[in-house]
Amino acid sequence: MAIDFARQVYLPNYNTFARPITVTPLKSQPNQPAYAARGIYATEPMDVLAEDQSSFSDSRPILDILDIEFPVAPLQGDQVSIPASGLIVEEGDFIITDRKHNGGGETTLSLKKVVPAKPW
Repeated sequence: MAIDFARQVYLPNYNTFARPITVTPLKSQPNQPAYAARGIYATEPMDVLAEDQSSFSDSRPILDILDIEFPVAPLQGDQVSIPASGLIVEEGDFIITDRKHNGGGETTLSLKKVVPAKPW
């Protein structure tokens, strides 16, 4: 018997842990308005190797989305805004830099924080 991971495994997790997001589909749906969705925001560890072979640990932001909730999947270059939700603080605005589909109904979006330019 096959397991429908999207509905039987992931959906209950999203109903518990997902938070509201806004997707501005600059690349996936050009000229279309931003839309509300949801995802699970987290950070992922990352080791960076320097030229002198030393390394340091860092992290990068990611957002997991449930594929069945997106008729058109977000693409690299789309923007995501993660507002405050209940007691959870605002994370801000991001650009999608990469996406990885797990083959079971979930996609992980790698994000890059949009930092507003400082006025001089």
